[in-house]
Amino acid sequence: MLVDNPASTPFEKDKVILRGMQGGAIAIDLDWYPEQYENQEPEDGDVTILDRETLECQAMTYDSMNEIENIDVESVYEKMKWNEDMTNHSILLVPIEIHMIQGPTGNYPRFWGYICQSYPDSDYVEVKKATISLPSGLTKRIAAFSEDMLNLKVDPLEDLKVRMILTTYHGLEEFEVKDEKRKAHKFWNTRLIEGHRSPE
Repeated sequence: MLVDNPASTPFEKDKVILRGMQGGAIAIDLDWYPEQYENQEPEDGDVTILDRETLECQAMTYDSMNEIENIDVESVYEKMKWNEDMTNHSILLVPIEIHMIQGPTGNYPRFWGYICQSYPDSDYVEVKKATISLPSGLTKRIAAFSEDMLNLKVDPLEDLKVRMILTTYHGLEEFEVKDEKRKAHKFWNTRLIEGHRSPE
């Protein structure tokens, strides 16, 4: 189960802020599963202890990948828009490809892949194979980590390295620019995840 604010101690908060400023990604193990540490003893020299933020990302990715494996890879992409049903939920974007396309007011980045949404007080993760625009709030965060990520094509179930975006959507926020009212999509606690799996 995910927690609303994984940065519960001053030290963890500092790590989250620094990571966000640097644009760095959270490294996780795509071969991880929840039961793998059950038989480890604290005195074992190779015990792995994950901080709360990494554990949250690890658990969300694990649940999402399990659901993705059940989706037909040949299925078509559902065309989605950011909407009220997505607000205040943790959203994990697992890309197959991201690239710029022509829109009504110019080029903008668009995502194709798996949109994974968790629900509060539930272990359930809903996964859709979908395409959706990437608003500037997400695009800037992705670009701070790697410009290459805005022009990629990957296989999230096979590649040894998979980059993902974990965020919380907060809906449209209205603001004024030179006495003109505008709206922008707002996101909170956006983190880039870099998943690694071992070659078989």
